[in-house]
Amino acid sequence: MSLTRSTRTTRTRTRMRRWLPWALVAAGIAVAVAIAGGGGNDTGRAYDPTSTSPSGTKALIDSLRELDVDVSVDAGAPTPRTTAMLVLVDGMNDAQRQRISSWMDAGGTLVVADRGSPLNPFRAARPTILGLVQRDLPRHCDVPALQQVGHVVIPQAALLKVRPPAVGCFTSGADAWLVTEPHGRGNLVVVGGADAFTNESLGDGDNGLLAVTLLAPMRSAHVQVLPLPLPGGGHKTLTDLVSANVKLALAQLGLAFIVYALWRARRLGRPVLEPQPVEIPGSELTAAVGRLLQRAHARGRAADLVRENARRSLAQRLGLAPDATVEEVAEAAAIRTGQSADEVRGVLAGSEPKDERSLVAVTQEVETLNREVRGAV
Repeated sequence: MSLTRSTRTTRTRTRMRRWLPWALVAAGIAVAVAIAGGGGNDTGRAYDPTSTSPSGTKALIDSLRELDVDVSVDAGAPTPRTTAMLVLVDGMNDAQRQRISSWMDAGGTLVVADRGSPLNPFRAARPTILGLVQRDLPRHCDVPALQQVGHVVIPQAALLKVRPPAVGCFTSGADAWLVTEPHGRGNLVVVGGADAFTNESLGDGDNGLLAVTLLAPMRSAHVQVLPLPLPGGGHKTLTDLVSANVKLALAQLGLAFIVYALWRARRLGRPVLEPQPVEIPGSELTAAVGRLLQRAHARGRAADLVRENARRSLAQRLGLAPDATVEEVAEAAAIRTGQSADEVRGVLAGSEPKDERSLVAVTQEVETLNREVRGAV
């Protein structure tokens, strides 16, 4: 009874040890998926104007409504009554963008927070070689409408290249996070991302003040916020979804690998001569083996080597397999040379020589047989 229980316990432990690594791998994958997906109760998509998650933008909508601003989340074209429009993620088609451009020419203010949108005419600035971007950006511009905004705090500060007649604000060097440009009777405002307008970051620095200043400088403003496109309906590719910091890290790893490969592949100084193996000519090797056999008085071994070499050579010359037996070689040689099979068999499989003279006789007989077969074939 105890032996059976012990056996079952051992089997159970063995199964547990076998499946434990796979269980740990599955748990790690589940945790990674939870972290990548946002985890917790955050079920909204990033920049969603109806989401209360940290990455949503519902706080911006609610803040404007608390200021008695008329705000609508609508995917339709702006009306003449609309004074400002916010594009968080551009999933529109060309016809929709054309209608928005015509509305902007008529005097509307368009705020584009998707730097990959075709409505953005400004190129993104390349990140520094170390990937360090300042998060707290001062205004550094003289735009009258932004005089009350001192600085913004951006979680991921993506900068834009400024080209005249556009004006850049919240700058780092020659690049800016916000670029504004007249567009007909209206204005185009492009920011380097919607991270400053999310629920998590709206209260940092003057982010909230900036959003209100851009979209609703007066209480009579009518603001339209475009909802997010349906999943899979955007214009971004899989490469566009990869963060710029991740791309920069991969580029740095590639550069480090190239430097390491060049460092390991380079040799300083003259080539080092390596010792070469000693080459022994075949004749010297044969003579050395013969002297060893002579010292050991291994006449039988020497005779066997001579006969085996002759058997293999005759088999090849007579068209037989290399491992043909002495009987097969003797019969084939007898047919070609006219000698009896017993005579050939005696040469290839004779008795052990008693002295050196007999060993010399064996080699002579083998050589005579080789000449006869060569002459007959």
